[in-house]
Amino acid sequence: MQESFGETILELSKEDMKLNPKNPVVRMYDDDDELIGKFSLKTAEVVDNIDLADYDIRFAQKEIRRNRDNWLETWRDYEGILNAWK
Repeated sequence: MQESFGETILELSKEDMKLNPKNPVVRMYDDDDELIGKFSLKTAEVVDNIDLADYDIRFAQKEIRRNRDNWLETWRDYEGILNAWK
């Protein structure tokens, strides 16, 4: 028997990219698709704690460290596209 205890989603947001392109962040959502926090991609520290538990923070920091290079590359690519449209 397999049980599921919820799902956590980390994502880059176009809204955040447009709002502050020089400050890359990743958003964290709970299994109800509610935003529960934001983390700096550069430092993996909490930027905005809406409803984060300690285990959410540890999980997000681990995932950010593991995927940082890919997320920062995506962020820079999108930032370049935004600048090209200005």
